[in-house]
Amino acid sequence: MLKGRIELLCKKKQLSRKELVEGLVTQAHFANILAGRYPIADDLAGPIAVRLGVTASYLTGVAAADESTLERAEQVFRKLSGPTVPESVVDALEDRDDALVVELTTSLMKAVYYQQANDPSAYDYLHRTYLNHYLEKVAIPEAANLPLPLKKALLLYKVQHFRSKNRFAEALDDASRLSGLVETGTDIWLNLQHITMEACIHLKQFEQAKRVFEQTMQQIVDDRLFHRLSGLYVAYSGYCFAMGLVQEALRALSMAEANLVYVEQPGDTMTAIMNNRIVMLTMTGEIDRALDEIVRFEELIAREPEETRLLMEPVVVIYRCEAALAQNNGPLLAEGVERLRKCCFGEDQRMALSFYESRQALAQGDTETFWAQSMTCLPYFESTGHALRLEQLYESLAVVAEEGRRYKEAALYYRKLTYLLRSRNGGGTGSPG
Repeated sequence: MLKGRIELLCKKKQLSRKELVEGLVTQAHFANILAGRYPIADDLAGPIAVRLGVTASYLTGVAAADESTLERAEQVFRKLSGPTVPESVVDALEDRDDALVVELTTSLMKAVYYQQANDPSAYDYLHRTYLNHYLEKVAIPEAANLPLPLKKALLLYKVQHFRSKNRFAEALDDASRLSGLVETGTDIWLNLQHITMEACIHLKQFEQAKRVFEQTMQQIVDDRLFHRLSGLYVAYSGYCFAMGLVQEALRALSMAEANLVYVEQPGDTMTAIMNNRIVMLTMTGEIDRALDEIVRFEELIAREPEETRLLMEPVVVIYRCEAALAQNNGPLLAEGVERLRKCCFGEDQRMALSFYESRQALAQGDTETFWAQSMTCLPYFESTGHALRLEQLYESLAVVAEEGRRYKEAALYYRKLTYLLRSRNGGGTGSPG
């Protein structure tokens, strides 16, 4: 623990180990201290701490794992694993703590928060300046060897990381491990149930998804946790849609909306409800109903503060672009693309823009622009495993390559398309994003 902390501090101060201990102790003895063979003495910790710009206790207290320290780490986990975490709570948490178990727990939970809040700049900065050192350079040991609060924080971090990469088998495994470490019926347990359902749906483990839904519903009823009903019905709608039960999925969303009366802050849940409904209606060809929902969504957003409106504008534009594609409506797609160019932010929205520009160019017979835009977004959709986007891209790239007598490339994309379609066999109609 001490070794990892000192290496990170030396890196930030651009100090070599020789420069750090020069005139204080031999490098050989210091290496023994870092290896844990001897404790760091107070009379050595003081001057080393000065050179590193920290307090002596930041070095001597790094391995603390007593009951009160673990309780502080547990409090951090509980605060940041709730369904709605105010930004002020996150900002109030100190990044630095003498005990590494508290510091690492805080950092991991902040990373989870930034990812859920779609704040890539804060997420990346935290990794560059701190987390990567422990996750990649020093390496956090297997979760089984960690103090319980840190173990739970690491598992939740891994669950969210794997979800973001569409690596649902790994997300499901870590969600299962974490579920066994938290109290049944708590907010974090319920959130993990939703994640488990999501992972099971993507992995086509539909019977297990159904069992998780029934178990969670029983727990909610038994504990009278009616404020969690809407979220559960949203998850259940994804299960139904994946099974091809479209009308049942839409009814589940109606139930989710009806139960919003129990939710103190229904904004995020309502957004999820409308997102799923719009995606389902668009994917099943009910474009007029989808457009009605988009208009309704725009009316809801119009009542929000300007910051929220700006944040949600590209989301609504993407809905309209999807509807335009489904209708083969070139003018409507062109209007959407132009709007998206002005308001998109974040990699996912930029890649969506490139995808729409590729479809627009293809419809206009501009194969050069089509190919360039497709090559811009294809690696991103391959990395995230976006099956619907990939199916459209592979098929179009294969056809265009074949028409241009680029038979080797055509064969490559036909093979990729065949593999993709085979991997989706038995999976129903897919699930809303």
